[in-house]
Amino acid sequence: MQRSVLIGLLAGLAAWPVAAIENSVPETPLSAHGQQTGSAESGSQPQADMLAAEQARQQTEDIIAASGLEGLSEQARNLAQQVLNETQAPLGFQYDVVDRLATQWAPDALQTTLAGALAALNDQQREQLRSTLNSRRLQNARSKELSAIADQDNRSYQDYISRLRQQPPAAARVALIQQLDEAMQFSALLSVTRSSVYPQLQAVLRDWQPPQNWQAGLQRDVTEFLLYVHRTTPNDELQRLVQAYREPVLQQWLAGVKKSLSHQAG
Repeated sequence: MQRSVLIGLLAGLAAWPVAAIENSVPETPLSAHGQQTGSAESGSQPQADMLAAEQARQQTEDIIAASGLEGLSEQARNLAQQVLNETQAPLGFQYDVVDRLATQWAPDALQTTLAGALAALNDQQREQLRSTLNSRRLQNARSKELSAIADQDNRSYQDYISRLRQQPPAAARVALIQQLDEAMQFSALLSVTRSSVYPQLQAVLRDWQPPQNWQAGLQRDVTEFLLYVHRTTPNDELQRLVQAYREPVLQQWLAGVKKSLSHQAG
């Protein structure tokens, strides 16, 4: 029951925010020179505007889906659920947490934030961003991440992490993984998520406190996770992956997402 309340209620708020996405699409000028068109063109203008809006909406959906950032919503829910389970919080407290998290971390709320951060990009930049996120290199990396997430409950994953802590990899390998983390803004976005969820939990669970030095623990967990994800990825491919994530338009969008989430959490 505890799991179903938080996960079920927040996940149920997943209707796609069409209005929010469409409102983020820049207005289409009346003509190339900003002048009013003639009567023959005016009849077709609404259809052209609708087509442009639909194309922009599809472009936004493609970008968000390819990025994998929708997973931050699940991260927030799982983090809150873990604390609620550990503290054996009463049912009423769980509903209070759901209400507090829904504003920012329900799937539709997060999708609105991700779409809103695209407003700072022009049409060409958005298309470049979509192309980058859907590139074979980044999608292969995303596939490895999803596979690793599925492995986390398996004994093999835990055994790998135990061996990793007993016999750390070469410093150069760790440095490459940390560069990848920085380029992806992986731990940075997870840190923003925790910085948002923890105060909401504290407001409901008055006797609960976040773990001490959780930021350092998070950084270690992310490094270990990425080492597992790319345990068979050669160093030269890791370097190319880092460069792919460092593409300016991708960095601009990720920075915008982080800023928006941080502002909402503040």
